[in-house]
Amino acid sequence: MKTKILTIALLSLALTSCDDYLTRDPMDTVTDKQEFWNSESNIRSSVYDLYTTYFPGYRSSWERADFYSQTNVADWTDDNAQQQATFFTKVAPTTAASSSWNFDDLRTINLIINRVENSALGDEPKNHWLGVGRFLRAMEYAKLVSRFGDVPYFDEVLGNTDYDKLYKPREPRTTIMDNVLADLQFATQNIRIADGTAGLVINRDVAKAFASRIMLFEGTWQKYRAKNTDYAKKYLQAAKDFAQAIMDENKYSLCADYKALTTSVDLAGNPEIIMYRSYIDGIVTHSLMAFQNTEAEIDSPSRSFVNAFLTKNGLPVHQQGNTMYKGDKWFFDEMADRDPRLLANVDQTGLRLVGAADVWAISGYFANRFVNPDLIDSPGGKSNTCITDAPVMKYNEVLMNYIEAAAELAELGAYTLTQADFDKTINTLRDRTSTQMPHVQLAGGSLSVNGTVINDPDRDADVPAVLWEIRRERRTELAYEGIRFNDIRRWGKLQYADMKLNPDINRGAWLDKPRFVAWYNASHGKPITVDALKSITLDRAGDAGYIVPITDQALLRTYAEKDYLYPLPEDQLTLYKSRGYTLEQNPGW
Repeated sequence: MKTKILTIALLSLALTSCDDYLTRDPMDTVTDKQEFWNSESNIRSSVYDLYTTYFPGYRSSWERADFYSQTNVADWTDDNAQQQATFFTKVAPTTAASSSWNFDDLRTINLIINRVENSALGDEPKNHWLGVGRFLRAMEYAKLVSRFGDVPYFDEVLGNTDYDKLYKPREPRTTIMDNVLADLQFATQNIRIADGTAGLVINRDVAKAFASRIMLFEGTWQKYRAKNTDYAKKYLQAAKDFAQAIMDENKYSLCADYKALTTSVDLAGNPEIIMYRSYIDGIVTHSLMAFQNTEAEIDSPSRSFVNAFLTKNGLPVHQQGNTMYKGDKWFFDEMADRDPRLLANVDQTGLRLVGAADVWAISGYFANRFVNPDLIDSPGGKSNTCITDAPVMKYNEVLMNYIEAAAELAELGAYTLTQADFDKTINTLRDRTSTQMPHVQLAGGSLSVNGTVINDPDRDADVPAVLWEIRRERRTELAYEGIRFNDIRRWGKLQYADMKLNPDINRGAWLDKPRFVAWYNASHGKPITVDALKSITLDRAGDAGYIVPITDQALLRTYAEKDYLYPLPEDQLTLYKSRGYTLEQNPGW
């Protein structure tokens, strides 16, 4: 089954004869002729060139993906403690080359749309490829707006001297996002239901699923950041509708094993996968598993991350009366009777400590969400030759997008939540064979499990109880998938990533050094002493306390209001000015 990646990686070879190669233009000097765009195979090849930009999966070779850690999107959250804090951007970049303020991909997409519009294709193929083009344009603009807010809007191919159009000012983000929504609506009505190997190509369900993600982001941004209720309702309704459209198809279901979503050698045929990236030994490989298999984790699960997971009775660990929680003063007690999704993210064999383990974790908790145990001793799980497939879009996210959009609409008075909404989303997720967590019941403005109202003492006062639990479920279900950073931004909760305001990011496991040494020496061949753990700093005097990776307060990550949006590069502001136009910087930069 894995060989089907070649249908994408080598499509141009498969669809081109020897005679074609002898007579066509060289691939590095392709001429933009209209007849080129009269061929679906040529259009398909052009679109495939954009796949690794918009659907990178685990990326390739030693490139780091936004999964888990060591990219800004992965690191600027509350999920990981860090040996060295990754700071938010401190100053505006000097050049566009060092910024994500870039419109090259947008120009490519607009060119594809223009050429398809003017092609000799029939109505059905033309509308399909226009839908694909407009879907990718929506993806690109959603990314730009997410990062920069207001941006210039381009929906045509411009020449190098079209200065009035090239140097147009930034337009309001609502204007841009209305255009994004229009593109998504066209795409989800015109892209083919099937077009090639399911899971590896853009089809209608892929467009709907990403549309639900994009609209959920913008709807909540409008509610919490822009304070624009009308637009919040509009975009949240779109998010709910896009997700509902997939759910109504009854085409997807949850796979039995939660962890298999991130550790499978082949995701083909997995009932939960809407889109994935396939990897093959010797063709395309990655390195993500190696970072959780063979290397010390300088970023590893934080106390904040671990505390977010419920106990098996469905209650928060700090809820009064939750006797199932055995406390956190001993690793095996802390992990006992917890949501199985925590056990799928953190190694259960014990703390991995500097001084005791060659492959250690800075917080003591060793993350292993992406580790396939069958590949640990093989090239397919080491170095940059990992072969596990990457989930790009899954049904579980669609379910979470639906229930959050529905709950947010309910808070705005635009929808009435029912028990059915939870039964077909969170309760369905909890019924997964490997999860088996108790169902939630809706009762007024609260959720309960087995007759006990969920009342988390750690809940933010400004977040309603139902939304708090939905957000917890989202963090739990979609852990380490590069989603958390944008979630806390759109909720207006970037303070969660501030190590001073949220000290549990800079805390790891509770460590009783003498007790740990006694346990370690009883279960390992080579004994150690307490002195072996001397480099580990605790949050209090003595030999027992929470691990604190960063002790210098000046080295902790903090956030400012300006960090919700990225800065524009200085050279672009100067370039606009030199042409007699104005490009305004984002507030605070």
